[in-house]
Amino acid sequence: MSPAPREAVPHGLRRLLDREGVELAGSRPIDHGTQYDLARGTETAKLNVYHTGKISTGGRASGLRNLLEGWRTSQGRTGGVRAFGASAAGRPVLDGTPRVGIDEAGKGDYFGPLVVAGVRITGEEVARELREIGVRDSKTIDVVGIRGIAERILDALGPHNVRVVSLPPKEYEARRGAAGNLNKLLGEIDAEIMGELKSEVEVIVVDEFALAARSYLEPFVPQGVRLEVRTRAEDDAAVAAASILARARQLEEVDRLSERVGFRLPLGATHVLGAARRVVEELGEDGLAEVAKVHFATTRKVLGTLENGDGGKS
Repeated sequence: MSPAPREAVPHGLRRLLDREGVELAGSRPIDHGTQYDLARGTETAKLNVYHTGKISTGGRASGLRNLLEGWRTSQGRTGGVRAFGASAAGRPVLDGTPRVGIDEAGKGDYFGPLVVAGVRITGEEVARELREIGVRDSKTIDVVGIRGIAERILDALGPHNVRVVSLPPKEYEARRGAAGNLNKLLGEIDAEIMGELKSEVEVIVVDEFALAARSYLEPFVPQGVRLEVRTRAEDDAAVAAASILARARQLEEVDRLSERVGFRLPLGATHVLGAARRVVEELGEDGLAEVAKVHFATTRKVLGTLENGDGGKS
């Protein structure tokens, strides 16, 4: 496998990979194009870029592959935005059924909170307004633009149709430990949001966070309400709006934590060792627990290198 020629990856995608902490591990020629091996933490995926400009993805289902798929499908939109009246993967994006959409942000990021957002849409007028705003999968919106769109979503929906749960690192670790694992914690939070937004809806759409997600959530679904749990659920207007609100809150909290430690905390789960070592050196392990999800393997690496007396350099 040859080193990955990063400059050959489409510019917009390169920006997304850099922002999300995705590494290009290697590349190989394929018929009429190049295949790239990508990695983010323990997640891996394959990206095929053809000479014609066509792009396809491969590998096991994961947040990384969803990220790539979101970017790929966004390239077919007029003006970068797919209309919510269109269909995606053969599914209606919005059929007028009153609904709740739920999505999360920060699950794979070492620094910052876990944020889960729920959005309720009960009228076609609001749905049309969301289309005009340009609501779509948050992974396809840059950091600069997402907060403005989030504010417009809140104005369009009203606070009674939105629920955002943000768990700072210490609270996240406590609740994750009590739940048993991260996926069960996500199930608990999703159930809380469903309970608060369930009135006047006929369907609840949840971005699949684990293979067992449906079994976690089914006991909490109100009678007469349909539950959809699937990957790439951001093709639904409510889930897309929830993904934007969750991502905007996550970025806001990371900014706040960055001010607290005195330097910019990186997003993602790769390229974070240097920042983590600096936090420990300046604020100690307790300081790291205030800003990071310390159950990640990154923490063991950081504390191990510092204890070995190498000054945190690698």
